[in-house]
Amino acid sequence: MSALKWLLMTVGAALFGSAGALVGYDIYLAEQLRRLLSRNRTDESGADLKAGTSRNRRRNGFTLKINFLGGSAGQGLR
Repeated sequence: MSALKWLLMTVGAALFGSAGALVGYDIYLAEQLRRLLSRNRTDESGADLKAGTSRNRRRNGFTLKINFLGGSAGQGLR
């Protein structure tokens, strides 16, 4: 029974790890798609938006904001 317990715990940890890897890979693919779609785009005035313009330099890459333990869950109820 102890061996079965450790086997199932290992399989569970592997499943959680693979799920995390899939999420990371999906974020990576979304970023690559965004870059490809915005490579040859023009703005409303018809001017080309190149990767080296100041508009794209000010832009942050990926920002992840996580709210642990529901810190602001009831803030709108005050």
